Amino acid sequence: MHAQNIMLNLLTRDSGVVKTGAVVFLEVTIHNTSPAVALPMYKLRPQISFPSGMVQIPDEGHVLPKGWIIHINKEGVVTLGNGTDMIPENSSRTILIAIRGVNKGGPATINGNLNFSNGIAPGKMNGPAPKEDKSVDNFSTSSVKVI
Repeated sequence: MHAQNIMLNLLTRDSGVVKTGAVVFLEVTIHNTSPAVALPMYKLRPQISFPSGMVQIPDEGHVLPKGWIIHINKEGVVTLGNGTDMIPENSSRTILIAIRGVNKGGPATINGNLNFSNGIAPGKMNGPAPKEDKSVDNFSTSSVKVI
């Protein structure tokens, strides 16, 4: 079996600035760096934490790759899952999470952490990271400022 590393990167669009009542996207990029192994379905559970006093994550308006789902959207935390999306070797997926500005403030930090599932539908249970995954690139931060 070949080694596999999965990377997470966060970037708030529009330089991380959103007006009160408006929406900006958080770009979540997941990359399978393995040259030989596809990432299985139901394996990823990235969790993103937002400053809930400043922003709200609406129930709609997100742009998810085919097969991806939002497991949780509650109290400033969004947990995603790759569902039926098997990510090929050396491939990436980009997810856009809508963020609505609610109260002026910031900049404040958005934290992302790449968690793993057991690979069994629906992908909500904890599981091991892929063999030789580098945990140093399983987290990322960005920021948001509401004006």
